[in-house]
Amino acid sequence: MEVLRTWVLAVTAAALVIAVADALMPQGTVKQVGKLTGGLILVLVLLQPVAGLDYQDLLDWVNALPAGALTQEPLEDRTAVPLEKGIEGELAAYIAEKGAALGCPCTARVDCIPDETGVPIPSWVTVTGDFTPDQKKALQTLIAQDLGVGPEEQQYISEEMTWTQKNN
Repeated sequence: MEVLRTWVLAVTAAALVIAVADALMPQGTVKQVGKLTGGLILVLVLLQPVAGLDYQDLLDWVNALPAGALTQEPLEDRTAVPLEKGIEGELAAYIAEKGAALGCPCTARVDCIPDETGVPIPSWVTVTGDFTPDQKKALQTLIAQDLGVGPEEQQYISEEMTWTQKNN
């Protein structure tokens, strides 16, 4: 903190001296050269802490920081989970809506995995409800066509079976 205080005082003092010198200089070429010289001096005073910086002190300061303080996680890492969960929820609601349209109220769970660009892609679907074989086949086909999740990545659970398992 003392270094910062000293630097601010040096910059302020240099600016005051340059302003006084500028006011005392006669008009013409001398004043223009004086302004140029004063500007260069002010730049040198501003950059003086960088020129005199002890890089070992800087390294020690960085090493003293808590682990991970200087790391930046990519934006994708922070937004991937909420994005993935949002997409999974939307797709589950879509499947439930399509199931209801086919006459079989159901709930769905969609699992996504990110592709090589980080975009969540549906990879597994679990549908819970009571389906006739025709309704199940129609919903399987719809999920395969609309979401790209083949029948082998779809699981259908009967609500009756689930109720029985919970109560035994």
